[in-house]
Amino acid sequence: MNQSYFVRNSCVNFALVQKIKTKLILIMEIFNQKITPNTLILLFFVFVSFLITQTTTAQIFPNQQQPQLPQIQQQQLPQTAPETETVLPKESKTKVDNRKETIKRNPTKGSTDTRDTKITTAEADAMAFEESQRLEKEAEIAADLVKSKLIKRTFGSNIFSNTKVDLGAQSNIGTPNNYVLGPGDKINVDVYGYSQFKQTSIINSDGFVVFDKAGVVPVSGLTLEMAENKIKNAYSKIFIGLNNAGGYPANTFLKLSLTGLRVIKIKITGEVIAPGTYTVTSFTTLLNAMYSCGGPNEIGTYRDIKLVRNNKILGTLDLYDVVTKGYSGTDYLLKDQDIIYVGPFVSRIAIDGFTKRKGLFELTSNERLSDAINYAGGFDQNAYSDLVKIYRNTSKERRILDIKSSDFRSTPIQTGDSIVVEKILERFENMVEIEGAVFRPGQYSLNYNPTVLALIKSAEGLKEESLKGRINITRTNEDLSIQNVSLNLEDIKSGSVPDYKLQRLDRVTVSSVFDLTEVSYIKITGAINNPDAIKGVEIPYAKNMTIKDLLVKVGGLTEAASLSKVEIVRRKRNVDPKQLDGQISEIFEFDIAPDLSVNTENDKHILLPFDEVFIRTSPNYEKQNFISLSGEVIYPGKYGIKFKDEKISDIISRAGGISPQSYPKGATLVRKTLITDFQKTQREDVLNNLNLPIKVKKAQVIDPTSGGTEPLTDEEKRLANQITESVGIDLEKILQNPGSLDDLILNDGDEIMIPKRLQTVRIEGEVLYPTTVKFLPTLTFIDYVSRSGGFTKKSAASKAFIIYPNGSVDRTRKFLFVKIYPKVEPGSEIIVPPKTENSAAQLTQLGAIVGTFAATLTSVVSIFGLLKLNEKK
Repeated sequence: MNQSYFVRNSCVNFALVQKIKTKLILIMEIFNQKITPNTLILLFFVFVSFLITQTTTAQIFPNQQQPQLPQIQQQQLPQTAPETETVLPKESKTKVDNRKETIKRNPTKGSTDTRDTKITTAEADAMAFEESQRLEKEAEIAADLVKSKLIKRTFGSNIFSNTKVDLGAQSNIGTPNNYVLGPGDKINVDVYGYSQFKQTSIINSDGFVVFDKAGVVPVSGLTLEMAENKIKNAYSKIFIGLNNAGGYPANTFLKLSLTGLRVIKIKITGEVIAPGTYTVTSFTTLLNAMYSCGGPNEIGTYRDIKLVRNNKILGTLDLYDVVTKGYSGTDYLLKDQDIIYVGPFVSRIAIDGFTKRKGLFELTSNERLSDAINYAGGFDQNAYSDLVKIYRNTSKERRILDIKSSDFRSTPIQTGDSIVVEKILERFENMVEIEGAVFRPGQYSLNYNPTVLALIKSAEGLKEESLKGRINITRTNEDLSIQNVSLNLEDIKSGSVPDYKLQRLDRVTVSSVFDLTEVSYIKITGAINNPDAIKGVEIPYAKNMTIKDLLVKVGGLTEAASLSKVEIVRRKRNVDPKQLDGQISEIFEFDIAPDLSVNTENDKHILLPFDEVFIRTSPNYEKQNFISLSGEVIYPGKYGIKFKDEKISDIISRAGGISPQSYPKGATLVRKTLITDFQKTQREDVLNNLNLPIKVKKAQVIDPTSGGTEPLTDEEKRLANQITESVGIDLEKILQNPGSLDDLILNDGDEIMIPKRLQTVRIEGEVLYPTTVKFLPTLTFIDYVSRSGGFTKKSAASKAFIIYPNGSVDRTRKFLFVKIYPKVEPGSEIIVPPKTENSAAQLTQLGAIVGTFAATLTSVVSIFGLLKLNEKK
């Protein structure tokens, strides 16, 4: 406890004592009582109770801010103006006096009774000094503003201008296997599978990690993969299942991950915004370090950032690669004591005009004008790209250069050059345009196409579906008003009407007959051999198309198709709107031949536009269904389901029955259930709210044109909505009474597992020593908990539960004040969960209750004592 805290608490306690003393004296004066020994005892009891209440509250809430005395802030006096009077804070009672002698404040008496306004030499010097400091500060601010604007104009500085950049984002990436561990790294060891264990440790300064069960393991200087193998070897002596043994595969697995990164120190020097020594994580790269220092300053280079390691230049970083490509092959991972040096730029030019980027650009010695234009993003859509102007500084004066586009790649650039790209002229003097049902619509020259027929000929003529009876011309007059002209092309071709002359900016539109009609199609859905059979396949309508023609176009029928149940739904046209029960569609049902051969007599049903055809599935068609039977049966393996109502007992009988070593009570049924998208969404929301792992994977359809994998098929999408659940069954009852309610009907994909006779019980959770013990029929639930060391202080004994081998769960029940624990079976797992409320919170509540009780008791005793004194009076 520091001195300031002691003084503050002492002041507070003294203030409380004074307050209590004052109130007690006031009470005695009111009752006009003399202070007798009994009164002193009563007052002392009240005072002690009050202090106990205050102490209890302070111990329960240690983080609560203690009352602080007002601090006295002394105002420094300027040495050049000793006449200024010191102003003290109102709450301060301490007088500050820095004057050596008292100064009289009486005004000088004169003829006008006014104060003398003459300025002394010291005051004049002080005012001049303050004015020079102000001007110097303003000049410094103006210079910083110029530097800031210069940095903002420099190409590449925008990657350092974002103040919301996350400098710790590199700590959230996955740890590569070649990451080299070192002192300070925080690693997490997860042992999972048959055995469960987890521990988090920090590599000490000697490069060792101390584990609870494996002991001391040196890992410094090893990669993550090498360290994992070494730790696995250390734990293999504790967990036998980590390695293959006795012909059995490993059933316990170990995973090493990095949860905390060590810190390293690097030095950034040269022309940067904030040079100095920085403490970063071991995942920091050269680019991340440049973010930390704010990037190069107004004269710093962006093209040659050097990384110095062990007094040697390891490599250089070109920030233009990051800006223009999004990545850099020289973005090295930093190590402790690395030095980043940013020198001044060598060559910098300015680009202005109609380019996509404008500003200052840094070029290397071997780059040309074409490279500078590329860094500027190239020309924009309005740039005059045939010629670029360069304003260059010579040794005596300035020079202007006109560079043709053919010389861009060969023209060198000098530092200080200013490149200007001008704008093209926004004017068309001889353009006409044609659009619509022509083979080559677009813009054409009026000089070569003075008339309508000449323009149509240049457009390769009219298409077959063109509407020749009405051609529209949109004309822009001299006053920029719009005029419409309609022509009949047939009259112009026959010579009855002269060919129409065009003007500048005329637009000729030739309409198509298909633009005036609705697009027709026929849709087919059902048991067809097409990947889009479920949602339906739309085929463009063609005249005289039959059902068989349509089936050939979509790929034919599937094996499950019913040939005797084909249905056509046709739109009903011209329905009477006043008829309440008016027919809105026509339904046709018929059968078809399986060979889809052409038969004029049978092909009577001609399809019309917008017909929808449905191919039904045969009612008795169903694919083979299988179940898997493993464990202690005579003939384990895969079995086909013979009947729709085949039960568990039927499959066990077909497999030859269970073996003598089997344990029927531990039999488990694993079932795969297919849910809808809506059920899947609801299930995921519930699991997310409960913080449980979601077992349903989201199906993401990836477009192959975007560089990803192939899109998911319908079968893959269906499997994405499939969940696996464990169904608790009582195989012993099923075999004793086949066909009963316990004897479930099997579904496709079910898996039945019958284990061997189990002889152990595992205890997990909040017990002193989680372990596995031998099953004894005479032991109870509490006996097994006692064999694992018993409950801990954090154990929620009333919420303990047990997981039976078949997957069913039973909990602890409570009747009045008696706890009824579940029965223990061989192979069970006892789980003792922790309490939901920690001991610190309970202690806080208990302390608050004690403090409130003490304060209440003090008040009651005080009132009782005062009433007694009043009665004696």
